[in-house]
Amino acid sequence: MNKKVVVVTEDNSDLLQIMLARDPNTFVIKKAELVHVDLDPFDAIAILGGTADKPMLFLAPERLRIEAQIKKGKRVFAEYVASIGHVYFEPPATTRFQRLVYCADPHQINGLSAGMLIDDQCGMRLRPHGIACTHNKPILQYSAVHAHDNIEVKEEFYQSISDRALWFDDPKNLLICSFRLTPFIQARFAPKARIVHIVSFIIGWLWDAEVELKDIPFTYSSGTWNKEEGFNQQIQRCTARAMNWFERSGIVYDEGKTGVLEGIGTEIYSDGSQRISHVRRVDCIGEVALSYFLQYMLSGDERNLTVSNNLHHYIFENYMYKDRDECYGMMRWTEEAWGICYQDDVARAVIPQLLQCLYTNSRDRLDDVIAALQFLVRTTGTDGTRVFRTDHIHLNPEQMNKLRNEPGNLPSAHYNAYYYAALLLAYKLTGIESFLDTSLRGLETMMSVYPHTTREQSETQEYCRLILPLSWLYGVTGAAEHKEWLYRVTKDLQRYKHASGAYLEWDEGYQAEMRHEMGQGESSLIGQNGDPVIDLLYSNNWLPMGFIQAYFVTRDDYFLKLWEELASFMVAAQLHSGNPYIDGAWARAFDVELQEVYGSPADLGWGPWAIESGWTVAEITSGLMMGLLKDRFIDFHVIEK
Repeated sequence: MNKKVVVVTEDNSDLLQIMLARDPNTFVIKKAELVHVDLDPFDAIAILGGTADKPMLFLAPERLRIEAQIKKGKRVFAEYVASIGHVYFEPPATTRFQRLVYCADPHQINGLSAGMLIDDQCGMRLRPHGIACTHNKPILQYSAVHAHDNIEVKEEFYQSISDRALWFDDPKNLLICSFRLTPFIQARFAPKARIVHIVSFIIGWLWDAEVELKDIPFTYSSGTWNKEEGFNQQIQRCTARAMNWFERSGIVYDEGKTGVLEGIGTEIYSDGSQRISHVRRVDCIGEVALSYFLQYMLSGDERNLTVSNNLHHYIFENYMYKDRDECYGMMRWTEEAWGICYQDDVARAVIPQLLQCLYTNSRDRLDDVIAALQFLVRTTGTDGTRVFRTDHIHLNPEQMNKLRNEPGNLPSAHYNAYYYAALLLAYKLTGIESFLDTSLRGLETMMSVYPHTTREQSETQEYCRLILPLSWLYGVTGAAEHKEWLYRVTKDLQRYKHASGAYLEWDEGYQAEMRHEMGQGESSLIGQNGDPVIDLLYSNNWLPMGFIQAYFVTRDDYFLKLWEELASFMVAAQLHSGNPYIDGAWARAFDVELQEVYGSPADLGWGPWAIESGWTVAEITSGLMMGLLKDRFIDFHVIEK
């Protein structure tokens, strides 16, 4: 016989809809109606308090009605309530750097085993007072742990009583959930399958029946690669969707006249909204300008060229330091960090203008690009590497002289690779020898220590970032040694290639600087080598352009095949959603086995769901469009013997 369940809630929610789909006759009441409704005919009660930031708190008469049913042995599920049974809680707190750990025995919930992780993104939780709740083993417990998808759970783990998240209390017919579970769909709990197992268990327990939830209407899906459909057709549709994202999301507005927003933050709140980063970064603006230019080359639509030119204008008229002193040409980073100059970010701001000059045989703004690069050369060390950044406040003549007469000691692709790429492309267009000399010296320094370059996020990242500059180095020198460097790095990268065509995050010896604890700064996605996670902010995002440019300069189908395999992955990893803030984009962390956005949220600013307008969406989109334009572009990269 089907059990009768009453739901106490103040609003609609994902969880309520799932319950109603399971049993349309489920009785739903508001909290205030408790004193007027006879609860005796019902077999179980579900209290869904997570429809608001403030937890549900029962008035005394309401509380007495609920407690009476608990004493009668009725099954009561209490989600995000301020007090129930003997249990009461601390005030609500964010779960941004907390993760749910499955603790129960494998047979308790099918599909889950101890140590599996679940992320509720940037939700809200209540910490129970340890003296007021049972100390039995919970089903779920919070932990601030930097790992990919599971951890080893030891007995001492359970000593943190106030970190319990889902558990049976005393009496055992009371199931308490201390976090906001009700919006699990719109808040994008992950992995999807694991949270479905949890919800299935709760609903099955309430109805005392086996429940297997299917066809959950999740807010997004990843794309699919169709082997039966034409390759170019799928890439064209993918890039068109990405280009639509720029304006549908509001990242690009007023046709680029006032720049580009940085992107979408990783924080997903309980209502499904996401933080928007309104910072205007010079690198993101340039990278997006390139995508619009390439879209113009593909479509012939003059509006795309207009947007691209507007973005270039915004960069060179607003971010470039033009006082005629030793800092002339310095490119500022953001409107906030006004005096900071990162060379690799400057490079990605000016490479798009250089490529536009190359592919249209123009010299538009080339003098501005030269000035920006000459400033960087003037502040580059004797070993060809530049310190990770310079601050205008410190750049007096003495400091400038010191920077160029001492080694930079930073053989890092993260900080310097695209700087060298910009110098090499500028040399190809201008013949300015100092550009070639500086880039050659820097790449020689880097390859002299390779593969033990100075790593920020991962070894994978360093390899990915080296492909483009090494391609253009060979493209301007034609030297056999430089060609060997390109093939060496590319083949080393293949060790971390996944069957999907993407490259796993890996850091042999764990040498990368940015592998911090939860919320302690920027952090790699690597929990341990071998995790099935790829990074679309720091690693794989550079490869579509890198591989296709390597093909242009070598004319070797090996690189074209690598590009095609990665392009197929990008189609499959692209987000599909009715939410315009994510539809058509790619997020930072992608689990290639789960085929969804998922990874450690340890990074303070750029977690798994961060969507960077330039570094991610524009870089991937531009690299894909370059492949579509390969027959038109390849002859621009003939090596001059």
